[in-house]
Amino acid sequence: MDSRKLAQCYDSDVGPGWDDRFLPMLLEAFPDELPAKANLLELACATGRLTEELLERLPAQGRVIAIEDGRELMELAKQRVADVGGRRVFFKKEAPEKITFADATFDGVLAAGLPPIYDLRKVLAESARLLKPGGFLLLGVPLQGSFQELFDALREVAEKEDLIPVQDGLDRIQQRLPERATANRWLQEAGLVEPRTRTQPASLAFPGALALLQSPLVRAFCLEGCLALIPDRSWREGVLAGMVKALDTYFPAGLELSLNLGRLEATKA
Repeated sequence: MDSRKLAQCYDSDVGPGWDDRFLPMLLEAFPDELPAKANLLELACATGRLTEELLERLPAQGRVIAIEDGRELMELAKQRVADVGGRRVFFKKEAPEKITFADATFDGVLAAGLPPIYDLRKVLAESARLLKPGGFLLLGVPLQGSFQELFDALREVAEKEDLIPVQDGLDRIQQRLPERATANRWLQEAGLVEPRTRTQPASLAFPGALALLQSPLVRAFCLEGCLALIPDRSWREGVLAGMVKALDTYFPAGLELSLNLGRLEATKA
């Protein structure tokens, strides 16, 4: 789903099931005090749900830099905080895997629901580079177990159709959703100290497989990346039909799609 289509439905169909699940976890771990001129970096700000909360907690002389890879989403974020942001917030179109700011620029790096389309290990390395000594990292990310029902259905179809490259691609996609211990190890590998990962199970309810596969949230954060493993569009349609049949067989009364919410915390030594 391109950023223009995603922006059209984000606040109604995506944000409530994604950002709003991660926000409480992040805010309960937000520092009680910040430097008077705190400089915070928000990754993948989407339509500005976390941006708005950060501005409420920011010292008068502090500043938030919010980056977003989708220009249309970023414009909605600007509108959301227009009345309260002023010169305390600056938006920039960038992806979180490669950021153009200088080393040791920020007192904190945050994200609420970092999309799994990004390589978390690269994001952590960039975050560590950008943090000042003593700065904090606070990221909400999906962990292993998220979207599991969808992965299982696609893998079943791929095995029946003997689509070996698709099965291998699914392995790579799922590896981007780390287990708790793996997330802590990645934090350490990035050069951060005091790594902590808190987990919280959640789910999204759907009346049937078709509703799940048509969900903008599911398409944006999981399904489209999976379907991209199948280059032939006609094959994709067949795989989708097979997934609908499998999911409706296993969950005839409706299904709940698993989300394993993670909060990654660490400090720059």
